[in-house]
Amino acid sequence: MGRVVFVLLILAAALWSLKRPWVGVVASYLVAILTPQAVWYWNFDGVRPALWLLLPTLLGFAFALGRGEHRLGILGNRRIALLAGLWVFFIVSYLFGPYVDAQGPYRFTDPAWAFETLNKVLLLCFLACVCIDSEQRLRVLAGALIVSAIYLVYWANAQYLSGQVWGRLAGPTDESGQGTYADENTFAMLFVVAQPFLWYAGLSMRSTVWRYAIWLVIPFAWHAVFLTASRGGLVGIGVVTAIIALRSQRKALSLMLIPALAIAYVWQAGDLMKSRADTIDEFKTESSAATRIEAWEAAINMVRAHPLTGVGLGSFGPAFPDYSTYQPREAHNTFLQVAAESGAIAGLAMTFLIFGSILALRRNSARLRARAPPEGQHILWYLNEATLVAFCGFSACALFLSLQMYEILYFLVAMTNGVIHASADPQQERPLHTTVGTASS
Repeated sequence: MGRVVFVLLILAAALWSLKRPWVGVVASYLVAILTPQAVWYWNFDGVRPALWLLLPTLLGFAFALGRGEHRLGILGNRRIALLAGLWVFFIVSYLFGPYVDAQGPYRFTDPAWAFETLNKVLLLCFLACVCIDSEQRLRVLAGALIVSAIYLVYWANAQYLSGQVWGRLAGPTDESGQGTYADENTFAMLFVVAQPFLWYAGLSMRSTVWRYAIWLVIPFAWHAVFLTASRGGLVGIGVVTAIIALRSQRKALSLMLIPALAIAYVWQAGDLMKSRADTIDEFKTESSAATRIEAWEAAINMVRAHPLTGVGLGSFGPAFPDYSTYQPREAHNTFLQVAAESGAIAGLAMTFLIFGSILALRRNSARLRARAPPEGQHILWYLNEATLVAFCGFSACALFLSLQMYEILYFLVAMTNGVIHASADPQQERPLHTTVGTASS
């Protein structure tokens, strides 16, 4: 029965996307973030929800372009140029990287799989950047992340309460152990990115009950991060919590998050999380931290040897022995891994894409705040702040984790592009007192 329900839902979204491609974009991100094919894997045998949604969305987008419903001018900015350049160098590194065909025991990622995955991820991101062009659509897209996060917070805590969690908790996987969140660090990153969206969604609620109901999810999200024992995730929730407090106009409310996080850490972090957290700054003495420096040095040597093509998409592991005497491993740094595998220009494009988006959102926040009426901020401002803080948390974790294939990165790029585009049209702005409430941060 469950299989029939899921197939019907996917088919309904696919058919709807032929008429409204933005619906297909939202449904695709819902599938990418929630990963129902891993959570309920027994219902998805032979079903490829991402493909079933992406193809009709692409077709619907072509129909919409023919009807003149979308303006490709929305793609005319530096952010999209950097994204396109990054895509080009991913392709170049796959076709011409010297280690793409190398064999050996250190093949951590299959280049063909990485190439196929990145093509789908980037194609969806470009579709989102065109189709998600209004406040209403941005709210629905943000809602896809919020709904997914709430369920996966429940899933993570349910695993803990079942008493069957041993060691670090990874996210749901299929029968073969594959899944977006098979690595504990990427699972933790979901909750880091989700926290700002949960916080600002609560602020925008008219109903006090709904506001605190959404905020109640946040400490459980922290606990989910503790269960992963991810040091990057711990740094990430610390960063987003601090930025929310610093940027808030209602200091008495937002500053409560900091002691709340400290209390949650002391009370619920567990011995494994605390022991790993104690070694965050011990780069010379703690083995895991020290090995990251070794990997970074190898990455820099790869960039020097192959500045244009890199060593090849997904080929950091096979190339490692030729550029370091240490045990091969991933770079554990998004910017260095992209530069090493796809060339220096790709690494710079990734760097400018992430930090340029943060700066653009910061400037846009100031513009929206200046235009806000006395009654309160616009919904767009809350969406802008949530995306800004989430990107800050992501960028902090990207310094210690390889997240270049993480779909949420490109989700944030699409949110950034949509928020800034919608903010340029004053008609898109609606004060909260006329829609979802008067709370302001």
